[in-house]
Amino acid sequence: MSKTKTTNQSPAHLIGIALGVAALSSALVVNTSASSTSAGFQLGEDGYIQALPDGHFNAVDGRPEDVPGGKWLMDEVAFAALKANTPHQAGDLVIDYEHQTLNKEQNGQPAPASGWFHIDDVQYRPGQGLFVKPRFTDNAIAHLSAKEYRYFSLVFGYDKATGRPQFIHSAALTNRPGVDGLQPLAALAALATLNANALPHPPKSEGLHVNPLLMKLLAALGIEIADGSEPTEAQLNDALKRIDDLVKAAGSVDGLKQEVAALSAKSPTIDLTKYVPIATVNALREQLVALTAENGVLTVEQTVKEAIDAGKAFECERQYLIDLGKQSMAALTANLGERVAIAALTAKQTTTVPDPSKDKDTKLAALTADQIKLADSWGMSHADFAKALAAEQEQK
Repeated sequence: MSKTKTTNQSPAHLIGIALGVAALSSALVVNTSASSTSAGFQLGEDGYIQALPDGHFNAVDGRPEDVPGGKWLMDEVAFAALKANTPHQAGDLVIDYEHQTLNKEQNGQPAPASGWFHIDDVQYRPGQGLFVKPRFTDNAIAHLSAKEYRYFSLVFGYDKATGRPQFIHSAALTNRPGVDGLQPLAALAALATLNANALPHPPKSEGLHVNPLLMKLLAALGIEIADGSEPTEAQLNDALKRIDDLVKAAGSVDGLKQEVAALSAKSPTIDLTKYVPIATVNALREQLVALTAENGVLTVEQTVKEAIDAGKAFECERQYLIDLGKQSMAALTANLGERVAIAALTAKQTTTVPDPSKDKDTKLAALTADQIKLADSWGMSHADFAKALAAEQEQK
């Protein structure tokens, strides 16, 4: 039977599996036919011995207690896990005496090997169980021939959820049927960690099995694992964090989509009492620019007309003043602002200036003193000034 112990550590590819460890003894079947060796010991005809029974099984003392149903399970799934997870893929697993490999650090005694076996020499036979083909040393054969050892005890790790064996650590020749009897088997804690110091042949990393789907998932998350290496616990934790971030991001996107859908449902059409199409706004802007330009022209012409009507400008200056205003309204305003209104330009003269159409020879009326001053201030001759007055009166 077995002594079990729980461990909190495990190989990277077994992370997430609650592991237990057991050592289970089975009786050695010796071929006592005439073909036996001179020493009197020989294994079965094919050289294999049964290490574990098939299907559900337990120890005579009721273990395992940490597996639902209280039984281990040996089947094809368990065999696949043993082949994939057992170390020493390129070397041999040790068979010692009384599990001394597990206890040598405590008792300080040597741990001589009684034999070896390779993982390729482990078979699963449906309906029968797990079989191992050992290669015993000469000393071990002598002990067996003398019937000094009767049981073969396999040390294996198992999944506490299913009871299926997950890896093989070692084996031993023992005389304890059904229970290994090791007290307290403290070294079993090292089994799940596969401590290289507790093994006669250090495991080779290239022989360890890593789920290819896990490697693809890690690569997709941007976590690079070197060829032949296993993901560390830190890398696995980083992968979990990145998955959580992706889930949160996906939730945010879904939330935004829901908000957009809700807003679309609330406002299926545009309220034209509050909003104006951009095309309409642009058209209004163009019309406003045109009206502003037109109003500017009207303002210039109106200003010039008012100046002429007020006697601050002559009719002959109209076009000049309009052109000046179009160039600069400020310049036009300044020009007209400096001028003094001429009273004669706003009243019709009938007595001082004769009508040229009636009397071609009539001389121009004499200028008043004020008109002379204005003509002088404007730099005009008295005759030109009088003609300008006459022409202004004719237009009125």
